[in-house]
Amino acid sequence: MANGRTPKTTRRKRTTRRARTAKRAEKSPLLKYEIIGICCILFGVFATVGFIGVDTGRIGHSIDNVLSYIFGLGRIVVSLSLVVLGLKYIVVRKACPVSRSWLVGTWIYVLLLGLIHLLVIPEGTAFLPSSLSVGGGIIGAIVSSVLQQFLGFFGAFLAIVGAAIVTFLIWKNWSISQPVAVVADKAGQEAARVSGKAVEGLQDASHSLRQWHEKRKIFDFQALDQAPQDEPEKAATAVPEAQPEGIQISDARDLGNGVEEVTFDARPIEEKMPAEGADDYWDDILEQGAEEMEDVPDYSQIHENVVSDTEPTAHDVQPVNTPSLAEERDVLRHDMDDIKPIEVEQSSVAVEISEEGSSAVPKAEGMKMYRLPSVSILKPGPQHTVGLSDEVRENAAILKETLQSFNIDAKILNASQGPSITRYELEPAAGVKVSKIVHLADDIALKLAATDIRIEAPIPGKAAVGIEVPNKKLTGVNLRDVIESDTFQKAARGVPVCLGKDIAGNPIVADLTKMPHLLVAGSTGSGKSVCINTFIASILFKQRPEDVKLILIDPKVVELSNYNGIPHLLTPVVTDPKKAASVLRWAVREMDDRYKRFALTHTRDISRYNELHPDETMPFIVIIIDELADLMMMASDDVEKSIIRLGQKARACGMHLVLATQRPSVDVLTGLIKANVPSRIAFAVSSQVDSRTILDMSGADKLIGKGDMLFYPLGASKPLRVQGAFISDSEIDEMVEFIKGQDGPHYDESVQKAQSENAEDSVDFFEDDLMRQAIDMVLETGQASTSMLQRRFRIGYTRAARMIDMMEAMHIVGPNNGSKPRDILMTADEVQQKYLG
Repeated sequence: MANGRTPKTTRRKRTTRRARTAKRAEKSPLLKYEIIGICCILFGVFATVGFIGVDTGRIGHSIDNVLSYIFGLGRIVVSLSLVVLGLKYIVVRKACPVSRSWLVGTWIYVLLLGLIHLLVIPEGTAFLPSSLSVGGGIIGAIVSSVLQQFLGFFGAFLAIVGAAIVTFLIWKNWSISQPVAVVADKAGQEAARVSGKAVEGLQDASHSLRQWHEKRKIFDFQALDQAPQDEPEKAATAVPEAQPEGIQISDARDLGNGVEEVTFDARPIEEKMPAEGADDYWDDILEQGAEEMEDVPDYSQIHENVVSDTEPTAHDVQPVNTPSLAEERDVLRHDMDDIKPIEVEQSSVAVEISEEGSSAVPKAEGMKMYRLPSVSILKPGPQHTVGLSDEVRENAAILKETLQSFNIDAKILNASQGPSITRYELEPAAGVKVSKIVHLADDIALKLAATDIRIEAPIPGKAAVGIEVPNKKLTGVNLRDVIESDTFQKAARGVPVCLGKDIAGNPIVADLTKMPHLLVAGSTGSGKSVCINTFIASILFKQRPEDVKLILIDPKVVELSNYNGIPHLLTPVVTDPKKAASVLRWAVREMDDRYKRFALTHTRDISRYNELHPDETMPFIVIIIDELADLMMMASDDVEKSIIRLGQKARACGMHLVLATQRPSVDVLTGLIKANVPSRIAFAVSSQVDSRTILDMSGADKLIGKGDMLFYPLGASKPLRVQGAFISDSEIDEMVEFIKGQDGPHYDESVQKAQSENAEDSVDFFEDDLMRQAIDMVLETGQASTSMLQRRFRIGYTRAARMIDMMEAMHIVGPNNGSKPRDILMTADEVQQKYLG
């Protein structure tokens, strides 16, 4: 028995071990799907929290950067989709296949990313790193840029929307014709019902009109019973309520007792008037008496008075038998020549005309003939020599020898000598890498004994490499040379401004309406302030005060104060940073008001609006800030918000920003400001970091100063090197005095009112949506505490404490008294009158 029991025990243990292994094998796939689901949920929640703005550390920041680069604002959809996928893994406990719904949803999601990028990001900045995170990411950039390149903005918009709609219809197997047919049937039934009622109403009206017309043809001769027989020429005839056709008012005399004698001609017009001259006669009568018809007395009352008056007077008559129709017509017949036309009182009309004339004349007299300043105020620039100088030829030979010493075979094609820079165009031989030439910049500068050189590889539009070498003798560019050029003189539309001359000596003129906003940055003494003065002078030499208005913000006080008093200014030059923030907020409100006017008139931009409304034209508004860094230090939040809003929307309504700073750091030129100010001008800076902050590329660190700039407009592939135009202080003063001598300033009261606001008043107290409700609750309960706001509105501590601080700033509640509750300082009526009235 022992031998028999031992195998049974061993066999039972083996069976138990196999069962356990089988159970583990059955549970392991289910556990695997649950783990995958939990990981998806955790990753999705982690990414969503990072998108909201919660600090998630370096890893979370890196994940958010990757998702924002790929999907942009659409990364929140990816995060939430991961959460949904994780829940599905946990509930279903099996692999989720790629279904048709997932594919269709992914396709629509890609289209939406392209639509977001198309609507949010300006053209030409689709692939900038700062644009990807606020748009549709790299996916949206590819979709929008490809469609926009082939179809344009409007075509790309229609293509994306149409593709999304068609995909959705195919996915749901819906048909547009069915709801359209239902709507059409209902509309047809409603139209039939309305048309039936309209036909019935027209039939009733036609019947009533026919009856009234028949009554007009019948003259009530029964009233002639009261007419005198012996004095037919003075017969007073009763008039029916509806004046018959052919009865014409001749004259009216007061008979006393409130009765007027009225004589009529009862003949039809066709029988009384001759064929010739009838139209002319009635035209004269209608022209003279049209405005007096309201003064015609109610003859039905006269009829009642005549019939009811039984007392004997000097004009009473004896009743007689009713005469025949012929006799009645003979009695009532009156010669047409005796009819006196109605005299129209001309005094009221004359008064109205004189009043209109008085309001128009001062307007005409108040508008003086404005004359643009003459270019003779400016000094002409030096004459440039024709052809290349000996210095250029020597440098070309040295450059070729230097390249050959490094085993680089290149051919010098051309040399362009500008005011301060000469560019040598090289054509490398086959097999020579461009990067090899770029790396020799320091060696070439050493051989040429140049302070610094800049290599442009390749030159846009040419199969050549450009080496820019400073001239040993610099030649300035005066503003007059650029203003007198055909490029500036033929610029009829927009707001053209003079920049200077390029390397080839060609004048460079930019249009602010096409930029549409400009960032000017550079170190101290590099020519930034002169560039700003050149912009202003270009506007004053080209534009009239009613065409362009200026807002000048100068925190440094001394740079733009010379322009005070010119008629182009909407407000005196702003020097206080707090007032500057108020002015920028006013500009945002003005932008919104202009868009409302565009919506009412169904126009898209200022040019179209001015074409359709020549009597109410809107001027362009150019806002120039000479030192943005000071404003960002004093009121960074308000200034940045206003600049961002203006940068996003102000182009179409004719408002343009010119931002200048000598501190191109990331805390001044934030990513949002750079994303909304696409055009850049970089003057000489000290490092590549500053150059990349301004231009998103190096190059400004190679400039030589003294007006040497890199102009990088919207849509350009590479920046253009320009020698800035120069205008002296004496020329500015003479130009300003000439303009002031014609007309004084016309400041906008609304802008000055915005400046007069205190810093306390300028704060938007009701920025929080719950602020009004919180104030009402505090006034009703008589208590003001952070915890109470948290409980009532289910909000966090930071938001509740912020609302309490705002109430304290508004003087609604008192300061914190420790353990004691805050005092309520204002009543509901006072709050309504001061803040909500």
